[in-house]
Amino acid sequence: MIEIKVRHSAGEFLKTMILEERGLTQKWLAQEIGCAERKISEICNNKRGMSAKFALDLERVFGISAELWVTMQAKWELKNARDLAA
Repeated sequence: MIEIKVRHSAGEFLKTMILEERGLTQKWLAQEIGCAERKISEICNNKRGMSAKFALDLERVFGISAELWVTMQAKWELKNARDLAA
């Protein structure tokens, strides 16, 4: 089986590679999307998964495809499940 390295969850990627790199805050993103800041925080800190709806919101705000976000999230969740099963 080919192993694909998963470095970040979608939330970690959002937090470090998008928000921090661009000097944006979670509060700003919550306002742009129209959701609670707590939701953004929970996603960025892996306390909540990223839904397809949220991925579409990110696509609208940042122009990064929803497919990328949901694929990244799914790969990260699958890696964690495999780690727990091992």
